[in-house]
Amino acid sequence: MRILTALIMMAATCAFAQTNPPTFIRGGMSMQFNTKTQTDSSGKPKLGVTDNYQVNVNVCNSTIFRGGISATPLVMGGMLNSVQQPSSLNFDMHCDVVNPANPAQTKEVGRIYGIVPIDQNGVYRFDDGTLQIAINQIGAAHDFTAKFKGLAAGKPPVKALGLMDTVHKAVMDVSKQVNGKTVTVQVKKYDLMKFQNFVLAGGPVQIYQDVTVNGEMIYDYDRGAWYFKDLTISYMDNGRQLADRISGSILWVEKPDRKTTGLGEYDFDVRVNEPAPGEASVFAGAADEAAFFTSDATIPCLTGTMKYKDVLRGDATIASNVTIDLSGNKLTKQQAMCLCKLLVFSAIVPMNSD
Repeated sequence: MRILTALIMMAATCAFAQTNPPTFIRGGMSMQFNTKTQTDSSGKPKLGVTDNYQVNVNVCNSTIFRGGISATPLVMGGMLNSVQQPSSLNFDMHCDVVNPANPAQTKEVGRIYGIVPIDQNGVYRFDDGTLQIAINQIGAAHDFTAKFKGLAAGKPPVKALGLMDTVHKAVMDVSKQVNGKTVTVQVKKYDLMKFQNFVLAGGPVQIYQDVTVNGEMIYDYDRGAWYFKDLTISYMDNGRQLADRISGSILWVEKPDRKTTGLGEYDFDVRVNEPAPGEASVFAGAADEAAFFTSDATIPCLTGTMKYKDVLRGDATIASNVTIDLSGNKLTKQQAMCLCKLLVFSAIVPMNSD
């Protein structure tokens, strides 16, 4: 399963203007899954071994994020099967601001750095960690620091009572609008990321404010797809409390010759404030399940692909190179930045683990 990269990231108004400048998330990642190749005799990762992610992403010719994220796995063992190594993420990334008058000119202004502890239930405990954006004072721009906060509950690595216990017990219906019709898929076998007052730190420039995320990202094993359920992103705008609703899907598509080429891709149709169905939808004919994964360029959305060239060992992916080419339709720069922080960075492990 390719479950959530990361910390990507939406602080904008709910009104969308046709005159918004083009928005996008472009760049690449390289990944080394050392925990699959450096194991002990029982198949568990050796202590101290990490999976490593290198990221270089341009958001709207506004900011370039570049650097590394390492993931330390939970290792249990001993007579009592106790924790021998706790799990965590460690970020060390540089933030470059792009000159809008000359996109080839960039200037480093700060870093994203710190550790996110992950408990035995797979909960990312940002409140207990040190992950933050720290920006230097340069010219007229003031320095500031913003911290990531809250909880993001993912797939538990060991069986334990807690937040994720009911994941496989209830069938879920997920819906979205396709050409005025409501199309619903039923999800039976899944894992999810559950966000609870998860704060995406603002920056690297002050137009990008702190954003609070609540709701769920669901991974459907049967279809190889991510969905969004009751996911909202809240923020302040000119003294007003606003919220964007996130819906849609991210579909994993493998090439027919993947076993020899390692090729596959995520196809994005991530929607922002998708309109409710109108009266005409009552009289529309039924749409089949394939329509669920149809993009609609008439509404605010993030579309495009993340293309993977994986190195496979049997059915396991031990390394990847990824090309990111995502375009925002009627999205603001703030919304594109937020989606980047949420999907590319914060969910980097769930979206890229088998």
